[in-house]
Amino acid sequence: MDFIRFVRQHARPLAFGALHAFYSAPGQTFCIGLFVASFGADFGLDPAAVGAAYLVATVGAAIALLFVGQWIDHVRLVHYSAAVIVGLGIACFMTAAAVGPLTLVVAFFALRLTGQGLMIHVEATATARAFETQRGRALGITALGVPLSEMIFPPLLVAGIAAIGWRSTYAVVGAIAILVLLPFTQWLLSGISRARPPGKSAHGPWRGLVGGLLLLGRSRFVWAALPAMAILSFVGTAIMFHITTIAGAKGWPLALVAASFPASAIAHVIGLFASGHIIDRFSARKLFVFQSFPIVLAVAVLALVADRWALPVAFALMGFGFGLARPVMTAVWAEIFGIAMLGSIRSAVAMYVVFISALAPFVFGALLGTGIGVDAILLAFAIAALLCMVPAFYAEWRGFN
Repeated sequence: MDFIRFVRQHARPLAFGALHAFYSAPGQTFCIGLFVASFGADFGLDPAAVGAAYLVATVGAAIALLFVGQWIDHVRLVHYSAAVIVGLGIACFMTAAAVGPLTLVVAFFALRLTGQGLMIHVEATATARAFETQRGRALGITALGVPLSEMIFPPLLVAGIAAIGWRSTYAVVGAIAILVLLPFTQWLLSGISRARPPGKSAHGPWRGLVGGLLLLGRSRFVWAALPAMAILSFVGTAIMFHITTIAGAKGWPLALVAASFPASAIAHVIGLFASGHIIDRFSARKLFVFQSFPIVLAVAVLALVADRWALPVAFALMGFGFGLARPVMTAVWAEIFGIAMLGSIRSAVAMYVVFISALAPFVFGALLGTGIGVDAILLAFAIAALLCMVPAFYAEWRGFN
C-alpha cells in the first residue's frame, strides 16, 4: 500500500523518467543487434565489420556524452528532454536512410548518443533531482522502463522487419518518438519541470563541466571506485555480445539462450526494487561496494558449469546485478556531491563506463582468437571482477570522500 501511495503521489515525475528509460531501446545493444543481419545483407558487411562500426560509434558517443550531457545542469528540463527525443527520432530516420558503412557509423553514433546515452541520462538525472528522501525507490521505479523495453521491443521489431522491412521499422520507431512520446512527456513535465528549474552552476556550462570533473578528480572514493564502476558494463556487454559463441562452446541450443532472457528481465525488476529499498534504508555508497557480486557469481557459473540450468541461472544473476546497479550509479553521486552539478558528474561517469563497455566485445573476441577456451576466459573475467571490487571496499571501510 505504501508503494502504491508513493506512485500515485508522484505519478508524473515517475512516468516521465520511466518513459525515457523505456524508449532508450532504439539505441540499446539488444535492439540494434536485431538488425545486424539486415545491415550486413544490405551493405555487404560481415558481423565483424558491423561490430567494428558499432565500436567506433559507441566510443564517439561516449566522448560526446561528456559534453552534451552536462547541459542538463544549465537548460530547462522541458527543453532538454524535447531536444533528446527529437534527436532520437532523427537518429532513427538516419538509420533507416543509411546507404553504406560510413552513413551506418554516423547513424550508430546518433542512436547510441541519444538512445543509450541521453535518454537514460535524462531519466536518471531528472529523477535524482526530483526526489531526496526516497531517491532510491524513485530511481528503481523509473529504471523499470529498461527491462520492460527488453520484453516489448524485440518481438515488435522482429515482426516489423518481417512485415515492412528493417528501414521502415526504424522509421516508424522514430516517428512514434516525435509524434507520440514527445508531446506526452512534455505534458507530464507541464506540472513539474517549469516549477523546478535544474540546479545551475555559478559559472557557464563549460566551467560547470570543468568543475564537475574537478570534483570527481579530487575524490579519493571515485579513484578507488573506478575499477568497480566498469565491472557490470564490461562483463555484461562481453557476455551478451558473444552469448551465441559461449552457448556453442557449451553445447547449448540457441533456443535455450532465448528462453533465458525472461529470467534476466524478472531478476532485473527484483534487483531494481531491492536496490531502491537498500539505498533509502542504508546508503548508495554501501550498496555500491556489493552490487557487483551477482555478476561475479554469474560469470563463475558460466565458466564452471556445463549443465543447461547454468544459463538461465547466470542470466538471472546478471539481471539482478544490473537491477541493483542502475539506481546506485546515480544515487551515489547525489549523496557524495549533491545535485547542483549532477548532470556533469553523471555524464562524465557514463562516458567512462560506456567507453569501457565498448572495448568488451573486442577483448573477449581477441582472447578467443588466441586459442584460449571460453571457460578459461570467463573464469579470468570472474577473478578480475572480484579483484576490481577490492579498492571500493577499502575506500568505504576507510570512509574516503
